[in-house]
Amino acid sequence: MTATARDGAGVARAEDGQVIFVEGGLAGETVTVELVKVDKRWARARVVRVLDPSPERVPVPCTHQVEGCGGCDLLHVGPDAQLRMKSSMVIDQLVRAGIDAPHPALRSLDDDQGRTTVRAAVLDGRAGYRVRGSHDVVVPEVCEAVDPAAEQLLVNGRFGEAGEVTIRVGNRTGERMVMVEGATFGVEVPDDVLLVGTDELAKGKRAWIHEEAGGRRWRVSARSFFQNRPAGVDALVEEVSEIVSDLGADGPLVDAYAGVGIFAGTVGRGRQVHAIERGRDSLADARVNLDRGVKLIRTPVQRWRATPAAVVIADPAREGLGKAGVKALLRSEPGLFVLVSCDPGSFARDAALLVDAGLRLDRITVVDLFPGTSHVETVGAFVAA
Repeated sequence: MTATARDGAGVARAEDGQVIFVEGGLAGETVTVELVKVDKRWARARVVRVLDPSPERVPVPCTHQVEGCGGCDLLHVGPDAQLRMKSSMVIDQLVRAGIDAPHPALRSLDDDQGRTTVRAAVLDGRAGYRVRGSHDVVVPEVCEAVDPAAEQLLVNGRFGEAGEVTIRVGNRTGERMVMVEGATFGVEVPDDVLLVGTDELAKGKRAWIHEEAGGRRWRVSARSFFQNRPAGVDALVEEVSEIVSDLGADGPLVDAYAGVGIFAGTVGRGRQVHAIERGRDSLADARVNLDRGVKLIRTPVQRWRATPAAVVIADPAREGLGKAGVKALLRSEPGLFVLVSCDPGSFARDAALLVDAGLRLDRITVVDLFPGTSHVETVGAFVAA
């Protein structure tokens, strides 16, 4: 194998030139594989046996991952090597997009206790993870990837006839919540856990917990977006704060895709802030979390009527900003544009749009927000060219 694909798979070529993406394979290795999908121009395979291992390969510490659990797909890679691999994935996508980019800085997490939001399937009343490339479910007896307070609910909770469950805990507050698909009938969780069904939420019931991160306390509702761990919020707030301090000018700040208000309520302190968010639940949380001076705007970013801003911070969903999002936000004519992305491909596509609009990619940081997995969080700072 000669490279790493953007989903963490190794990249190899057959004798006829066909590209083969090898799940569990690392660049430089020789392996025996089993084909799992074949297309005209590419194929997908999984490792059966490692003949010549990479020095970055380590024994997988989780028996459930060996069984096929799709939750953590990079446990065969050492922690330091994982972050370097993610950096190479970002650079590869930027090169493909024609972007001349600086080498990324790497930031790991401090005091990380694991994921605090867990979405799981339910099989015979128990929570579990999907098998890679399958609808089958692996029910874990332990899961070191998640916060201990969430692990207890994941392993010991009983979720009745629900098809899916979302577990959300406050690592630094001790609050816990379980949201099940449908009704809560037959669900068994400890008394301290706030239990709610999606049928109740659809009828207007509100349910939330609190978390502390980025130096503040946040209300987070059952269906609001919040980063998957408070240590990740700490790292992102610190990284974006440093960028704004180094490269940003005084003046108004726009927090696009604001969620519950993470950047508006931290980086935006002391500034006039416009926070754009379309999700009703997240916006309700932002009203509680943010100072009254923050102007909350419920609209898709693409439809926002721009006002002048010195700084724009955008943290879109996996699909990225796209042409419409970039166009709308650049109408504010910011001197600094900070893009926070959870997908290397969409980050590169948006970076190309920003560069084509006259900005320059000044710095990149890869934040290890999802240790043990191929998910990549990238923070890019764009300034006037």
